[in-house]
Amino acid sequence: MILTWKHRFWILPPILIAIIALILLSQTKKPPQKRVTAEHAVKAMTIIVPKILLIPKSIGYGMTEASRTWEAVAEVDGQINWVSDKFKSGHLIAQGTDLLHIDETKHQLALSQVDAESEALEIKDLAIRTSLKLEERSYTSLKKDIERKRKLLKQNTISSSDFETAERSLWKSESLVQNLKNTLAYNNSERKLLEIQKQKAQIDLDNTRFIAPFDVRITYKKINLEQYANKGQLLFSADDIRHVEVEARFPVGKLRPLLSKQNTINYINELPALERVPGAVKLNALVRLRTATHTLEWKARVDRVSGIIDPETQSIGVVVIVDDPYEQAQPGKRPPLLRNTFVEVELSQTPETKSVVIPVSAIHNGQIYIVDQAQRLKIRKIKTSLIQDNVAVITKGLEEGETLVVSKLIPAIEGMLLDTIEDKKALKRLKKTAL
Repeated sequence: MILTWKHRFWILPPILIAIIALILLSQTKKPPQKRVTAEHAVKAMTIIVPKILLIPKSIGYGMTEASRTWEAVAEVDGQINWVSDKFKSGHLIAQGTDLLHIDETKHQLALSQVDAESEALEIKDLAIRTSLKLEERSYTSLKKDIERKRKLLKQNTISSSDFETAERSLWKSESLVQNLKNTLAYNNSERKLLEIQKQKAQIDLDNTRFIAPFDVRITYKKINLEQYANKGQLLFSADDIRHVEVEARFPVGKLRPLLSKQNTINYINELPALERVPGAVKLNALVRLRTATHTLEWKARVDRVSGIIDPETQSIGVVVIVDDPYEQAQPGKRPPLLRNTFVEVELSQTPETKSVVIPVSAIHNGQIYIVDQAQRLKIRKIKTSLIQDNVAVITKGLEEGETLVVSKLIPAIEGMLLDTIEDKKALKRLKKTAL
């Protein structure tokens, strides 16, 4: 169908209106608005870094044992004819207490025999001395007589045979005097021998009694009343209750911080060369017994260090001694330290200067997280000189009074905004552990 000019006229107005609307819309349209997003702060637990006295210490473990043990061995044989009422395993025995007797009859007889022989020897000596005095008088008289006859012989007043007879009498008297003196000398030797026999018999008699040489606790008993004790037999054992020692094992590297303090070095240098050993170091010692319900502690002193290092564990034994553990005992509260008790031994050094300390958990691959004044995260590298009991001593990279992040940040991005909360409990735990 062919459109007339009238129909074409009605098409143009809508087109013109649309063009005008597009032009006006493009001129009045506003540019796109920028949308501002607020920065989100990450919550973090922090502490103010303290500078406090850290006590260097090391923990070892060992078994208790008596510092002295009395092993009662029979030095004479015989039947047991008396025992004390306290002669029982576990009893505490005071020094000087009589515990056990071996039959002493034969040893008393031996003493009586020696006394009788000594008395007989004295009587024999008395008789010999009397005879000696008489014979010495006779010898003196014969000596004078021979001198007189020698003069008469020169004058040919007596015969040679008479002179020889008198001379033989003098020699016989001289020999008898000498024999009597020899007998006295022999008797004197016999007397010394009898004295030795008497001392031996007295020692054997003394060895029939067993008297506690110090305060002890009986730990082992192998003999009873009326039983026969053989010489060399172990009758019983007892432990000294005044001192208890523990040989605790420590890794060699764990003792290094304790032995490297300046006051320790000065102390060692003042000692003679033979005493400059780890055992001479003045360390503080504490023996600790942990049970299911409570923990008990005893002050101790370092006595010595074992002479060798364990080749398997590379550990060394340090012997500490607890004095008077039984006097410290309290029934129902604090037991005494008995033999073969497994205990913990803490060695520590008196601190000299304050140190910057932080929790080990705040260290991340040799780095720490710090909060700056703008509340943003800073990451720093640090150096430590000592780590013990979840506490680290910082020597480089951190100063006292700075704010340290002690909680985990995932992820940790340097410069990120932090919403900090001071962790007072963590700081309190840190100070308590360090001291």
